[in-house]
Amino acid sequence: MPPVHADDGTLVNAVVGFLNFIARLIVDRKPGRLVVAMEFGSDWRPQFRVALIPEYKSHRVATDDSPPDEVEPQLIMIAEVMRAIGVAIASSEECEAEDVIATLSTKFDGPIEVVSGDRDLFTLVRDPRITVLYTLRGVTELAHVDQRWIHAKYGIPGDRYLDYAILRGDPSDGLPGVRGIGEKTASTLLSKYGSLDGILAAKDVSTTIKARLHAGKDYIHAARTVVAPVLDCKVGKVDGALPRGELTPRVSELAERYGIKASVRRVVDALPR
Repeated sequence: MPPVHADDGTLVNAVVGFLNFIARLIVDRKPGRLVVAMEFGSDWRPQFRVALIPEYKSHRVATDDSPPDEVEPQLIMIAEVMRAIGVAIASSEECEAEDVIATLSTKFDGPIEVVSGDRDLFTLVRDPRITVLYTLRGVTELAHVDQRWIHAKYGIPGDRYLDYAILRGDPSDGLPGVRGIGEKTASTLLSKYGSLDGILAAKDVSTTIKARLHAGKDYIHAARTVVAPVLDCKVGKVDGALPRGELTPRVSELAERYGIKASVRRVVDALPR
């Protein structure tokens, strides 16, 4: 998406993209409730994770030499516009956005659809209550991730993505995984033994695999906490009820200020009257 600027030069392409995404999502999925989970600020890595694995997402931390972050200011604008429209925003100073989503999944009854491009949230999938709509190409192409999908994709029990993520690691998150155990081996082991605990307790694991697991035991112990989503973040009371689609003076003022009138109108028109 090419850069989009407001009249005063403020970059708003992420705001426009997000609003258009939300509008299409509401039309397509017709949710009864909607909550947007966000994280703000430069100190976003939970210290309990960094203390256990210092490399955790370290490459994403801005340094003095880093170029200005173009997205962070737009997150604040997105939250401002969403709140003005009446869509709930949930965040927690102690947690990442994925933890906020995990916490919210414990607070609502009925089916829940988690919309995200973050595979870490596959750990929440539990049929039939929680599915992930994984963004493949914007909102026009979403993979409906349930336990069957996980099994077909990774060859593991559908409720064991957490164990899979621990074993194979994720370089994009600074998680090394167990040395010598990649995706294929992790999949084979989980398919045979059912869980990480089952693998560790098995008597017939090969000596090579047993040695690799032993060498990685400290990492496995730390990763169980680092990789697992937090289910009790302090998010306050979040109702998530959809607001009425109404172009209030405050919403109109923000739409004019940021030069995003068409995108705001799409969201307002998508909401119930």
